[in-house]
Amino acid sequence: MKKAKYLLVAAAGMVMTVMLTVPVMAAGNDPVTVTITDTAESSQESGVQEASGPGYMDTGGQKATPYPTDIQLVEQGERNYLYKSYTVAADYDPDQLVEPVFSQGGYRYRFSEIIQRDSTPASASKTVTESRTVNSETDDQASILALLGNKLPYSDADGYKGELFLVPESLMVSETGRSSYSYTVSDTRSFDGLANNDMANIPKTVNKNGMTLGLQTVDWQVTGSEGMGYSDVPSGYTAVAYYSAPATGTKASGYVATASFSGEVMKELIGKNTYTIVYEGEQIIIPFNYIPLIIAGVIMAGCIVACVVFWRLRKNVRVYVYQAGVPELYAKLRVSPREPKIDLRQLSDVEIRLVFDKGFTKKMLNQRVFIISKHKNTRFDLDASTVDLRLDGVNESPKKKEDNT
Repeated sequence: MKKAKYLLVAAAGMVMTVMLTVPVMAAGNDPVTVTITDTAESSQESGVQEASGPGYMDTGGQKATPYPTDIQLVEQGERNYLYKSYTVAADYDPDQLVEPVFSQGGYRYRFSEIIQRDSTPASASKTVTESRTVNSETDDQASILALLGNKLPYSDADGYKGELFLVPESLMVSETGRSSYSYTVSDTRSFDGLANNDMANIPKTVNKNGMTLGLQTVDWQVTGSEGMGYSDVPSGYTAVAYYSAPATGTKASGYVATASFSGEVMKELIGKNTYTIVYEGEQIIIPFNYIPLIIAGVIMAGCIVACVVFWRLRKNVRVYVYQAGVPELYAKLRVSPREPKIDLRQLSDVEIRLVFDKGFTKKMLNQRVFIISKHKNTRFDLDASTVDLRLDGVNESPKKKEDNT
């Protein structure tokens, strides 16, 4: 029995050793793989897409790994050529696109050359509006527009440059202040048909637009005469009277004008370049590996040994002890057909039932089985799978029940 246990332990250890060895050997034969990470590559400003893509700094401050936009495989005899195309920023070093030696599809690829296919410039634009203010002595719109000018140069810290153009309808003019001034209001009146040139006939004041003007001077004109010898006597007069009065007022001291200039400005951006990296592939010749077959044979042999050991060590007899007339399982035993002895010396004065499995019953049919008990030993010829007997020292033949199995 001990020998069988040692055999079982040795078989289990061999199986575990093989199971631990297979993954290690398989890991040593893994092919080389190349992993390429895709990265986002978009940036917009004022509705215009800027040049971006592989080669720009990512959030970690490192250049992002480009992802090939096209991969082509060309077979030429025993060699393959792999073409990988990338579109990257113009300031990206194409040497960083080159991969180390790698294996794929049974071929080992090595770098051959770099081909530059396309170069695309890039720019961005945006619409800008700015205001300009000038001072003017007049509110004449034409004069102010001439003072503002038609164009305004533009540049900013972001690199945008261009010209902005005047929007005339945006012009707004306002006074900067007012000042007082003096002036004279005057008027001229004519009085006809006067009989003489007497000042009493001339009004001393007149009213003009609500102002009272005072008489300043009078011009007399003769309208006719009557002859009387050597002298003529005027027959009538016309008086032209001049009136005036001082007045004061206020006027704008200056004007300030504001207008808008608008236009589209642009800046140059980093463009894109397209490169094709060429790899030359050489077929990999791998010798036949017998190790998997050896491992499979060892595993199969170990499984067979384990099955045999488990089969030989299985329990083939169940011992029941009657308790109040009901059989209860007491133990399961392994009895060798070569030495069919059942040791029940631990039981005394009890009625028991022995149940043999089908294989043992078939092999030991009509052969003698020995019972070793505390009081005496018993032997009987096995002709059924179930045997009832009593262990009390009384010489009683075992009762055999019909084999229902």
